[in-house]
Amino acid sequence: MKKTLAIFLTALLAVGFSASVFAQDGEPKLKISGEAKTGISWAESQDEGKEAKTNLRLGSADDANFNPANIRKGVGDEGADGRFRLNLDYENGKGLGMRVRIDWHSWRDSVPDSWAYAFGYGNFFEDQLTVSIGRLGASPWSSGGPELWKELETTRTGGMRVEYKPAFMQERGWGKVNVGFVLNWFDDPDEEGSAATIPTLGDILQESVLGVSYTHDLFMARFAYRLDNIRDHKYREKENEGGKLLYRVEEYMLRELVPGLSAWALGYYMGVGAEKDEYYEFINWQFTEYSPPELFGLATPFTAQLRLGYEYITNRSVFHVRPSFYWNFFDKLLSVGTSFSFAQDFGHKIYDGSPFLYIGFEPKIQINFSSSYIAFVYNWQRMYISGDYPERRGADPINQTQFINLRFCVYY
Repeated sequence: MKKTLAIFLTALLAVGFSASVFAQDGEPKLKISGEAKTGISWAESQDEGKEAKTNLRLGSADDANFNPANIRKGVGDEGADGRFRLNLDYENGKGLGMRVRIDWHSWRDSVPDSWAYAFGYGNFFEDQLTVSIGRLGASPWSSGGPELWKELETTRTGGMRVEYKPAFMQERGWGKVNVGFVLNWFDDPDEEGSAATIPTLGDILQESVLGVSYTHDLFMARFAYRLDNIRDHKYREKENEGGKLLYRVEEYMLRELVPGLSAWALGYYMGVGAEKDEYYEFINWQFTEYSPPELFGLATPFTAQLRLGYEYITNRSVFHVRPSFYWNFFDKLLSVGTSFSFAQDFGHKIYDGSPFLYIGFEPKIQINFSSSYIAFVYNWQRMYISGDYPERRGADPINQTQFINLRFCVYY
């Protein structure tokens, strides 16, 4: 791994040098970007009827990589020591290029722990056809986030993505269209089977991803669908587990009528056409945000957002509500506000009779600079848990967590 990283860094420097040399002609383009963030995080977790456990570590528990349930496990946050992200986008000026992203979460390791994607691509027929080959990512049909950052292209092995973007649609004012498919490998290691059951070409084709996106002046919508072959898992009878559907929709009309108002939704559905309910999984999030560009002579005085989520897995469903409100001062140099979170489960509940699944709030003070920020956050949450039935000791099965996080982030 160290040798691979050394080779990659050497290639990166070589590409950067080449781009700087040929940039005199204005042809090749090299863009290096990313982010680096960390902080100091103190966390306390306590199951009712037990002693509290505390944890102090480096980390950045932000909206992108924090899971409060991990505090109870003694982890503190999913961001580990923080995150160092490197994005490399290079194009040679003739329609050929490459895109690479690496993430480094645990700095105790000597090498990055994640190659999010690394692929080469070519644009043909006046950019109407794009072919990407390698460890795919940066999908034009992804969910995009927040809350659900997902792509259906496999991240375990490489593949090939073909995108068709007809120019006549945009020329006639009908909007932009991107339609294509992805030829890749199985997204579950158990589907590969044993050496005695070598996959056929048909098995591989049945793992393809079909994608389409449409962008108009009034809205945007994109969908991806991953087929599922009948091989299924090597330890299970052959059954139709169903396909996977991913979508994102955004409206552009509201922001024209009311400046600063926007709404979008995204979701993931696993088990489309499955034979059994146990394969079903549905996740859906809807977002509404209002951040007026000016009010009472103040530029962008506040940002208000409401997140509504719904999840369904087998006989269990969860409804999420997460409103937030932040005042902005000095042209967003300083932001002060809080977010609230509430969830209720139904069906096969974590604990029968519970009035909620979790409830919490998170006040935050953040100083924003042109390409960095410093934030101070306090988070408190109570959630029902399953396990050793603490009610037998006269306590409810509830875990209470709180953490304080002073975090720093630099974008480059």
